[in-house]
Amino acid sequence: MGKKQERMKTKVSLAAVILISLLLNSGPVRGQGLEQDYLQDNPIYQELAKQGRMTTGQAVTVYGVPCVEVMLNNGESIKTLVQSIPALKNKSLFVQDRIALINKMHYLLIVGGSGNVSTDKNKIFVPLDFSIEPQILPQFLPAAAKHEKYILIDRRQQYLGLYEWGNLQHVFPISSGTSNSTPTRNFMIHFMDQVHFSSKFEQAPMDHALNIGGDYFIHEGIVPGYPASHGCIRLFPLHARFLFYDWAKPGIPGKIIG
Repeated sequence: MGKKQERMKTKVSLAAVILISLLLNSGPVRGQGLEQDYLQDNPIYQELAKQGRMTTGQAVTVYGVPCVEVMLNNGESIKTLVQSIPALKNKSLFVQDRIALINKMHYLLIVGGSGNVSTDKNKIFVPLDFSIEPQILPQFLPAAAKHEKYILIDRRQQYLGLYEWGNLQHVFPISSGTSNSTPTRNFMIHFMDQVHFSSKFEQAPMDHALNIGGDYFIHEGIVPGYPASHGCIRLFPLHARFLFYDWAKPGIPGKIIG
């Protein structure tokens, strides 16, 4: 093989590596091979199409899961959407949890609702295959490998990961502070408070709270699909209670990134 051919082969190999890297690290990607046979035979896709719910009808890949973007009308929630789709209704609790995870939005929150059950997020991703586990945070975190337990909080993605000896055990959706009011930094759980009220914001309830320094806490609250807190890390109530009663203790380290 001549030098010119070797250089051409090297360039082709490098281009292939770059392309694979881009595909693995990109966000939601428009599906190209799904529109034909797969979508036509997928009952979830067909029922969403029949109801006119999809924004474009194109498949996208979200955290490794094939999805379609769906519109929620005022007064609707993830729960009511699932109840309206026969292909999803029979596994409603599991399906609701998975859609809530991917969209970082509690399944009971109502679009255009009032008070603590409201969200402004009216477009969500619905998986077309619930057998595929979303790949959201790193499965192994070198910085956590020397710690029995470690918490990673990703502001950009709006997720919290629980690690044990560096291995990911749980991923929970969060709502962090608006306008980057949640600082990126290393932290440690200083103390835990089962019943807690904010000393700064009109005695707002912050139950099952873990203090991570100063006025910043991880606690249960409204997770509407986007940053909405004053700076704390909000979790779904069930996740906050698991963290408080079954997993966390003072002294556990962590880091906020993104």
